[in-house]
Amino acid sequence: MPTKNYTYQKQIKTNQLFFIKMLPQSSPSILINDVEVKPRQIKILLFEKEESIKNLVYQQLKLFKTFTFKLVSVTSENEFKRQLKKVKPNLIISEYSLENTIGKEALTFCAMIYPEIPFLFIIDSLGKKTELEYLNAGATDFLLKENTNKLPPIIFKALRQSEEKNTLKNLKQKKWEESQRFKTLTEFSNTPVLVYNLKGIIQYVSPAITQVLGYSVQEFLGTNVEDYNHPEDLEQRRSIFKNLKKNRERFAKIEEERLLHKKGHYIWVRAVISDARLKPGIEGFISSFIDITNRKIKSEALESTIDLLKEQNKRMLNFSYIVSHNLRSHASNIESITGFLETTDDEMEKKEMLTHLKNVSKSLNNTLYNLNEVVSIQSKTTLKVENIKLVPYIKNILSSMKNLIKSTNAVIQMEIPKNTKVYYNKGYLESILQNILLNSIKYKHPDRTPVISISSLEIQNFFILSITDNGIGIDLNKNGNKLFGMYKTFHGNKDALGIGLFMSKNQVEAMGGKIEVESTFGQSTTFKIFIKR
Repeated sequence: MPTKNYTYQKQIKTNQLFFIKMLPQSSPSILINDVEVKPRQIKILLFEKEESIKNLVYQQLKLFKTFTFKLVSVTSENEFKRQLKKVKPNLIISEYSLENTIGKEALTFCAMIYPEIPFLFIIDSLGKKTELEYLNAGATDFLLKENTNKLPPIIFKALRQSEEKNTLKNLKQKKWEESQRFKTLTEFSNTPVLVYNLKGIIQYVSPAITQVLGYSVQEFLGTNVEDYNHPEDLEQRRSIFKNLKKNRERFAKIEEERLLHKKGHYIWVRAVISDARLKPGIEGFISSFIDITNRKIKSEALESTIDLLKEQNKRMLNFSYIVSHNLRSHASNIESITGFLETTDDEMEKKEMLTHLKNVSKSLNNTLYNLNEVVSIQSKTTLKVENIKLVPYIKNILSSMKNLIKSTNAVIQMEIPKNTKVYYNKGYLESILQNILLNSIKYKHPDRTPVISISSLEIQNFFILSITDNGIGIDLNKNGNKLFGMYKTFHGNKDALGIGLFMSKNQVEAMGGKIEVESTFGQSTTFKIFIKR
């Protein structure tokens, strides 16, 4: 069984280690519980008039040979105030007189100057005063004069409590300072900064949110950060946020996402999210973002220009092939005919060769005309566009084709809203529609009455005009790559020139649109004209 003395000595050693960690270093290393540590100095201010009490206190302190105590003794209130500021002790011990208020006034003064210093009272007896009354007066603890042998554990207790209070106070101060520093940094920045919790609820937002998204700080606080994301961007943000919450990453970048402006439109932003849950004064996720809308628009415009240049280069290369092939073919025919004319004396053969020469010349003239039309389309940088009421415009084109429609018994179905309008070049639109409608009738199925359906659809950036027929269709696997080629024919029609769809495609693309085809061989064909809105 451990004796009382053994338990007391063990507590003394434990408290000694606490002191050594807490107070300033002053003397060489010593061993406590087989641990080498540096002893520290404890500064004590003693406010006591009785010499006997001073001696008792001093004798108790001398028992701790492993510590250096600096004991400063004062007997007057003025001296107490002076030494308090000069020494700034770790502990104050003062008498508490029932006859006067000296001790209590010392406590009050100390609380104003150094409230963190523990204050012990030495009293004659409890008398009518209770322990609670002494503590309510602001004392850390008290000790009866007859029990001065208990001074060491009371000192240890007082200093430990003081250290705990100071630690908590410092943590609160640090948290407050961090919070103020964070707010100072964010509130004078042009970049919006948000702090939100695990559920995405916004707990702080900097004033820059008004400049960038139009909302006031009060409007933004308490809402969920996902409320402002574009639906198409939510999956990206949720995935990133999930990784942050699971501590897989400390911060993450979102290169591009869209946020809802107060006026109802979306802006493009680049965002950074950081996990600051353990950061004093923040304790959440920090997100900041910059508006990159103008940069995004310029980037898309640049990409569009690059795509246009690539397409124009592709057309130019294709055009050069066409010119080279067709002119070389005509030149070769002319050379052959003139060579034959030089070698023959037969008048009938000469006459026949001249007829061939006229045909080749006519064909060459047509080729040059068509090539000139293509150059004209591709070289125009600006085209006159007009507001065209589509339904009466199409009816007018159909009226010019009424003899052909009547002779083939073709049925025309129009499914376009009555007041539909498009902005387009009238000449181009007429040429495009005539080419496609003529093809629909020309390549009708021999076993059924031709039915042509004209319909429309509006999507994000385009108005789509569709023309569907029930004709012989096109084998796209076989002929899809040459469908819009110049002088490309694939139905075996002797009247086909292979120029109509080529011209139509160039005209559609010159207007910033595109043309697509869907077809099932032997059943139907649909041409879709994309008109840029």
